[in-house]
Amino acid sequence: MSEIHKFLFEGLPVRGILVRLTDAWTEILRRGASGSAAGAYPLPVQNMLGELVAAATLMQSNIKFSGSLILQIYGDGPVKLAVAEVQPDFGLRATATVVGEIPETTRLSELVNVNNLGKCAITLDPQSKFPGQQPYQGVVPLFGDAHEKLENLNEVLEHYMM
Repeated sequence: MSEIHKFLFEGLPVRGILVRLTDAWTEILRRGASGSAAGAYPLPVQNMLGELVAAATLMQSNIKFSGSLILQIYGDGPVKLAVAEVQPDFGLRATATVVGEIPETTRLSELVNVNNLGKCAITLDPQSKFPGQQPYQGVVPLFGDAHEKLENLNEVLEHYMM
């Protein structure tokens, strides 16, 4: 069963959110395997997509508006695009576009950021829009301040938040 739990430690400035995506994640993987001639996503892609889905779910649970949150990374590696979308009711979907073979030891930079051209985008798309209102999107590169390649999605999201 998939679930989200928010918690707060009484008397301490600590709060958090725990997300478990068992049923939803199993369904995403099943649909990804059945919708592709190549079969299931390679393990490094599964891991990256799982992190994207979990991160998008955590961010969606913390935003203060009714709309969808879309987290995507794209670039010039064998994974051209990976997307996770979470609706206000926590309905999710995720997919990745994979070209070529991917060894099991492939890192994030080798998946989407081979020549430091990869990007991470977060889009907030409100359900109810004012006339002329567009979704908000922020985009950052998949490298740090010293142009070093970021190897973990958590580093990418930390860089995005800065």
